[in-house]
Formats: sequence, structure tokens, C-alpha cells
Amino acid sequence: MTRMLRRETHSTTLTELFPDTQLLNAAIFYVSKEDEVTLFNDLAADLLGQPKIVGRTVPLANIFMTHSEEYQMLHHVVATECEYRDAIVKWEIGGTVRHVLLDTFTRQSEDGHIQGMYVAMKDLGNFAMLEQQTQRIEKMETIGKLAAGIAHEIRNPLTTVKGFLQVLEHRLQDGLMDDEVQYVQVMMSEIERVNALVSELLLLSKPHKVAWTTFSMRDLLAELLPWVQSTARDHGVDFGFDIADDIQMQADRDMIRQLLLHLVRNAIEAMDVGGCVNISVKASGEGVEIEITDTGPGIPYYLVDKIFDAFYTTKDTGTGLGLAICQRIVADHGGQIRVSSKGYGTTFTVSLPNLKQGTSGMLVQGAGHTLSVLPQR
Repeated sequence: MTRMLRRETHSTTLTELFPDTQLLNAAIFYVSKEDEVTLFNDLAADLLGQPKIVGRTVPLANIFMTHSEEYQMLHHVVATECEYRDAIVKWEIGGTVRHVLLDTFTRQSEDGHIQGMYVAMKDLGNFAMLEQQTQRIEKMETIGKLAAGIAHEIRNPLTTVKGFLQVLEHRLQDGLMDDEVQYVQVMMSEIERVNALVSELLLLSKPHKVAWTTFSMRDLLAELLPWVQSTARDHGVDFGFDIADDIQMQADRDMIRQLLLHLVRNAIEAMDVGGCVNISVKASGEGVEIEITDTGPGIPYYLVDKIFDAFYTTKDTGTGLGLAICQRIVADHGGQIRVSSKGYGTTFTVSLPNLKQGTSGMLVQGAGHTLSVLPQR
């Protein structure tokens, strides 16, 4: 949808419109009546696929093929002398399709003659990806409402049943009825399993308040080591921890711990005997990047978009909530979780903001039993 404005009658210069073009979060360039283009900042050079011509003037035909939609659009803007505001335009450079928010401004001489058009473009990315993200958010909200309702309806009778079973257990113990006590204990165990499922549903149901703390990722991984050793040994797989620095993470420690448990368990259960899972943590810009890689059979491309859906699972056992909960935890921290699988092996990459960098390093490797700490080089 575009909005065309009336042309101004006075002369407008680039300096008046944009005092410092490099500070703007938009591509700025000028197209003259002779179809010549002048780029004023690096974003313009990137958006037009011309990284080396900032500040230079080149023919529009040197940048775009004359039959391309991009050439025709810019030529039309100059020919019709139209000023647009917030026009959404499809933009393709080097095979990459994106959408831009377009604004155009006339450049006039002192006598009111229009010499060309200034163009401001802000990259909106790929609308297809934005639409997928929007649909996923809406789906999570719907699932969240459903999960919250189911969880509360289940928890109320569970609390009542658990209370009466505890009373019954004490009475049976007093009556020396050992077999009956065991039956009650089995029922209590099953109730705890359902209660754990309810807790996962409540975690999935809505964003939770993050208890921000600063903690060492190396210490957290060391804390998880015994569980990883035991689980890896039970499944006959190897594992490795690789953390380049003692990264001081700012996040909810319990939620990050739960995130790692879900992803590592998922990776271990995806492999046959002899497989290997690797947990890597490293600094990335102003955040931290966690990678969980396995050597399993991989995820078919037609299932990749479904794996984060609640209750979706390819396992014989399991609720299908693990990856949905991981996505919720990452979203609550303002991060991103991605999956890569190309026929052999799968890598889950979690990118989280708010990183504090330490000094020492650690490398942990094992086959369910070995821990070694190395100094940073």
C-alpha cells in the first residue's frame, strides 16, 4: 500500500533532509532525471548490491538490468516525480528477495525545476519469514491458552487424590500392609509424572518472569555433567562439552538449565549406539551462542517446521512438549533458536543476548565418564 504526497514548491537539499546519512537506519541515495544514481551511505550500497560506490555517481543501468522491476520502479519514481511515504516494495538483489519501506523526496533547483529524487529505503527483510514467525507466535498463544486451561483442570483433582493417597499410605503402614503400601507408592509415582506434565504445560502456557542472575556457563555445564554422563552411558553414545571461555551469562539460570536438559536429552535419544553429541558454548557479538549437535539420522526437511509444535513428536514415548518449551524459554530471554539438519546429524543453535565475558577456558570430552579442564590459550 502506498501513499503519494503533494510536491513541495521550495528547494529541498539532502543536507536539510538527512544531516548525517551514515547514522540513519535506512539506505539513502539519489536518482537524477538522467537516471544516474548517487549512493550516500553504506546501507544504500548494501541494498543496491554495490559495496564500492558510496559517494560516487553511476548510471542506473550499471546497477540494474533495464527490464528488472527495480530499475523500472526507480525510473518511474523519477519520471512521475511522485513523493511516496511508507510504500512497501518488493526488492531483489543477487537472488535475495526482501521487502523495503520506501520514501521519496524531490530535489528542486532554485527556480523550482525538479532535478531528481532522493530515495530512502528501510529493509524489512523477507515477508515470507515474517509471516511464518507471526503464525508461529499466534499458534503459541493459542496453545498457551489451551495448555493453561488443561493444566489447571488436571491439577485440582490431582491435589485431592494425592492428599487422600498420602493419608491412606500412612494408615496402611500402621496396619503392616506392605503390598498395599507398594500399590499406593506406584500410584503416587504416576501422579508425580502427571504433575510434571502439568508443570510443563504451565511453563508453555505463557511468558514467565525471568529471574535474571549472572552465572558461569562453565559451572552450569559442570553441574549437568553427571546427568549427561549417566544418560549418555545408558544410550551407548559419546559426548563432549566445548566452552572456549568462562562465559558469565546474564539469564534465568534454572530456565537455561532446563533448556540444556531438554536439548541434550533430545539429541541423545535421537541417536543409535555409537553416536556422539557435542555441547558448544561461545561468545557471539554481544550475546552467547549455544550449539547442541548430534550424529543421528537428521530431521527430514518436511518435518523441520513442525518440530517446535506442542504435542508433536516422532518418538514412541514422550509428550512432544520439550522443543516447544525450549522455544518458550528462548523467547522469554529475547533470543532465537534455530535448527539445521541436512540428512545426517542435527544442530540446534540457541542465540541469547546479555553476555558477560570471563577469562578462563574449559574443554570437556568423554564417553559418559571423562572430565578434563584446560587453561585458555
